[in-house]
Amino acid sequence: MRTTSCLICITLMFLGAGVAGGDDSDRNNPLEPLNRRVGTWINKVVEKKAAWNPAERTTTGEETIKWVLDKSFIQGDVVMTDGLKGHWLIHYDEESKAYGSWFFGNKSFPRGETVGRWNPKLERMDWRFEVGPDLHGKMHFQFLGPDKMEWEITIHDGRGQLMMETFGVQTRKGKKLKQ
Repeated sequence: MRTTSCLICITLMFLGAGVAGGDDSDRNNPLEPLNRRVGTWINKVVEKKAAWNPAERTTTGEETIKWVLDKSFIQGDVVMTDGLKGHWLIHYDEESKAYGSWFFGNKSFPRGETVGRWNPKLERMDWRFEVGPDLHGKMHFQFLGPDKMEWEITIHDGRGQLMMETFGVQTRKGKKLKQ
């Protein structure tokens, strides 16, 4: 349970970059996906039954995101109702043409950089990361307008066993969720 809960915060950190539209110049600006995330978001997270999670469970929380260090990074602070707290940073690396992220939590510590790539045509971010020895994760998310996005994360071991499957919805604070 502790491992799964820590990964929820890591998951929310990965969501730190995304874009919901705009004109073509915005869609091709690598900082625009970061800029779209600035604000406060309400999180609903569902952990599916998997090796690390014996029963499905749902948790909620809030995430506040702002620009820091002369607009070189966005910084997110996450507080979940189950007691998890997290702090993360994301930036765009011009040289590698990719996004890098680091997560720090009250029940975890950074295990290296996570790399994300943005597809402006699909308005989708895909992330790949290592969780630990022989544990590999991937995640994607999709914006459904400027104030809502859905995402999914999976982690498998080296034999292909599903260790974790989590999905969620984030809604900009003050906006109503349309079911």
